[in-house]
Amino acid sequence: MRRVLPFLLIAMPALAAQVTDVAGSMDESNGFALDLQANFQHRRDSTRIRRENLQGGAIVLVDELQHDRTLDQFEFRLSVGLRRGLELHVFAPYVLRDTQDWDYATVNGQSVAATSTLANNTISISGCGNPANCASIQPIVVAPGHSQRSGFRDPSVGLAWAIVDEAPERFSASDPFAAGTPVTTWVLGADYTLPLPRSIDDPSAFGSAAVAGNSITTQAFRRAHVFAAWTAFSKRFRVADPYVLLRGSFAIPVKGSFDNCGNPGALSEVAPANCANPAWRDETRYQPPFQVGFALGSEFVVAEDVRGGTKIAFDVRGDVTWFGPGRDYNQVSDMLGKLTYVQGYVNAIGSVGVYGRFARWATFRVYGTAGVDSPHFLTTESIGKDLDGNGTVDVSGGRGIAAPEQNPTYDFRLDQPGHRLRAEDVLIWSVAGTVSLSF
Repeated sequence: MRRVLPFLLIAMPALAAQVTDVAGSMDESNGFALDLQANFQHRRDSTRIRRENLQGGAIVLVDELQHDRTLDQFEFRLSVGLRRGLELHVFAPYVLRDTQDWDYATVNGQSVAATSTLANNTISISGCGNPANCASIQPIVVAPGHSQRSGFRDPSVGLAWAIVDEAPERFSASDPFAAGTPVTTWVLGADYTLPLPRSIDDPSAFGSAAVAGNSITTQAFRRAHVFAAWTAFSKRFRVADPYVLLRGSFAIPVKGSFDNCGNPGALSEVAPANCANPAWRDETRYQPPFQVGFALGSEFVVAEDVRGGTKIAFDVRGDVTWFGPGRDYNQVSDMLGKLTYVQGYVNAIGSVGVYGRFARWATFRVYGTAGVDSPHFLTTESIGKDLDGNGTVDVSGGRGIAAPEQNPTYDFRLDQPGHRLRAEDVLIWSVAGTVSLSF
């Protein structure tokens, strides 16, 4: 835990793992601590997008697209120790660039462009109830394609409270580990992300306009109340400092967040009428997934001067996160110009880093990560809902008739079983560095 002597306002060395580090004070009433932190991350995501296809009476997955994302982002964080073991923090991510590039997949050294079911599609977005709607080729995506966004993301504010913190008492000893017992720390935290009233992250700016080399860019604000809670526990031995972290979050979008019905011309034929129907109000907008996850890891201290306030440690960590289903920003949002309903999936990340405190007031951390997402469908909108209670959902399906029960954002090209898009072979890697100053 980072601490300050109230009469010197000098940061004290941490005995606990970084995951349970809280800016705080040695004194219950007069102490004060201030941490300024800047983190930079470079991240690359690679995804093979496959599509269901009916072959020989069975549904198989065929390669369609290769999608790559590059993210360069800063996160600025201010942490204030209000009293012993209680921290108030504010952080704001700033995206230097968030680019996505996609093209037809290559199989055995050959592009699938000529045989792609996306390029040779004949199904209308409204369905084939009228056969004339499905009589000609109607490519679904532009490939190769490109999109880009930059700017601040929604900021967050939160609290961290060290319920158990044995570091202050143990720090007074000449050797905090002489007794052979570990130093235990347990922290609870809560964070809230504020939906600022700014221009939103708008995938409809891309779609058919997302040709390679375009100069279109959007903001990164997504406008949702995000509530997160977490708890972390560490037990520092002389060298090893194992820890566990549990976390969860859910989000509530607000008025002004992206809504597919904001551009009904890009949806099916029922969209103009159904988007205006109160039964579908707010049903087609951004719906962030809930998340639950945990991390297990340990720091390994290789050099430390407790009294001098210096420390060097390696950190080995694994994270597993479940992303629930939701209408979220994903690999196909920009190429389609809309949000799609994504199946739930698991993300697993491993990281290795080095942490150093080379003065009482300055720390650094550099680390690398690699991870994967479990395969999951990217286009799973429901076809509609039974509004009159007769046990069926009445749809137009391209017949040009009123169908208030049909989901206005349902896409007959991509949401029907047998035609859905699926993310597979997702590989994620990143490198990052953090500098922190304590006062």
